[in-house]
Amino acid sequence: MSKIKVVWICHFSNKEIREKLPLASQKLKNSVKRKLGKKNDNTYRDFAPWITNLTKDFKKFKEVELHIVAPHTGLKRKTTEFEMDGVHYHFFKSDDRSILGYFKKRLVKNDDVNFESNRILVREFIKEIEPDIINLIGTENPYYSITSLDINDIPVYVSAQTVYTNPLRSKHSFVEQKRWDLELKIHKKETYFGCAGRMHRDLILDNNPDAIMFKMFFPIEKPYLVKEISKEFDFVFFAAGVNNKKGVEDAIDAFSIVKKQKPTTSLNIVGGCSSDYKLVLEEKIKHLNLENNITFNGYFPLHSDMHQHIKKARFALLPNKLDVISGTIIEAILLELPLVTYKTSGSPYLNKDGETILLADIGDTERLAENMLRLLNDSALAKQLKTDAKAFVEKEFDNTTSAKRLLSNYKAVIEHYHQNRPIPNNLLFDLEEFPIY
Repeated sequence: MSKIKVVWICHFSNKEIREKLPLASQKLKNSVKRKLGKKNDNTYRDFAPWITNLTKDFKKFKEVELHIVAPHTGLKRKTTEFEMDGVHYHFFKSDDRSILGYFKKRLVKNDDVNFESNRILVREFIKEIEPDIINLIGTENPYYSITSLDINDIPVYVSAQTVYTNPLRSKHSFVEQKRWDLELKIHKKETYFGCAGRMHRDLILDNNPDAIMFKMFFPIEKPYLVKEISKEFDFVFFAAGVNNKKGVEDAIDAFSIVKKQKPTTSLNIVGGCSSDYKLVLEEKIKHLNLENNITFNGYFPLHSDMHQHIKKARFALLPNKLDVISGTIIEAILLELPLVTYKTSGSPYLNKDGETILLADIGDTERLAENMLRLLNDSALAKQLKTDAKAFVEKEFDNTTSAKRLLSNYKAVIEHYHQNRPIPNNLLFDLEEFPIY
C-alpha cells in the first residue's frame, strides 16, 4: 500500500535541526542591530516545540511519508534539504530574514513585502514532492503562510495556532494590517481547519461560514530531565514573548495587591522582551514599589533550560488574554506548579472534571490576586491542584492520541476532497464539548 505524502508548511527550530543546517555567524547581523540601537541576537533558539513533538509521533506512522517545509533564519544557502529519522526536511532562507531583507523592511512599508522568493521556493518544493495533503500550521506568520495562496489543486488543512483576525487583539497589542488581511484571505480560500478551542472555531467561521472545523490538539511539550530544586520565587510568569496580550501587566497589578498582605512575596518574569517594553514594565514596577519583589530572566534558547528554571518557583501566574489553552499553561501543569490564570474560551476545559486551576475573568486583577493568596495561604489546596491538574492533562492531552487524531483528519480530508465522502462526526469540532464560557 502506498504511503500518504504529507507536507507541513510551518516554522520551528530545535537543537537537532540546527546541527544539520549550514547556519551563518550572527556577527554582521548583530553589528547592524547595534548601530540601529537594537539588542544582539547572540544565538539561534528553540521555538514552536509543538512541531518538534508532533514530528516525534508522526515519524512512527509507517503509512505516512512526512515532508516539512519551513523557513529558517541564518541559512547560508537558499535551500537546504535532508532526511533524518525517516522525515524529509526542506528548509529555505526567508527573504525577510537576510541582511538584505532586514534593510528592505526598514526602507519599504511592511504592507509592500510579499515574500515572492519564499513563494517561489515553496512552489518548487511542492512540485517536487507531489503531496496528497498539505497542512499549513499557523496563518498568522506571513513569511510562510502566504505560500498557501499558490496551492490550488491539493487539499490544504489549516491548523490554527492562534487566530490573528480577532477583534479583541487591538485591545492587547498592535495589529499589523498585512498579517490581518493575509489571514483573512487564507481563511476565505481554504475549507478544512483544525482548532483546539471554541474561540478559534467561532472566529474562523466568522471569516468563512463554509469552513469545515475539526477538533485538533497540538502535542504538548513534556518537560524532561527536570530536577527538583530549591524554590527561589513564589510565582513565575513565563512566555516566549513577554507582552500585554500574555497578561504580564495584569500579573504585575495582581502581584501588587498580593504584596500588601504578603510583603516578601516574589515574582520572576521569564521570556523575550524588547528593551523598550521592558522599560515600560520597569517603570510600572517602580511606581508600584515592587523593585525588591520582581526579577527578570530573558529568553532561554533551549526549552529544557527554561523548564529547569521555572522549577525554582512555587506557583505559576499566567493571565493570558487571547490564547485558548496556552502551551505555557500546560507546561506549568506538567512542571507541577499550581496555576492562576484567566478564563479564556478554552482554559475552563481544564476544570471540566473538577477544579484543577484557579480562574479569574479577563481583566479582573483583584480576583487574580485573591487566587494567588489562596495558594499562598492553603498548602493543601495547592497540593491538590498540582496533583489533579497533572493527571487531567496527561489523560486529555496525550501526544500520541493527538497525532493519531490529526492523521485521521488528514485521511478524512483527502477522501472528502477527492470523493466527497462525508467526514466522520467524531472528527469534527463538537460544540457540546467546548461550550461558550
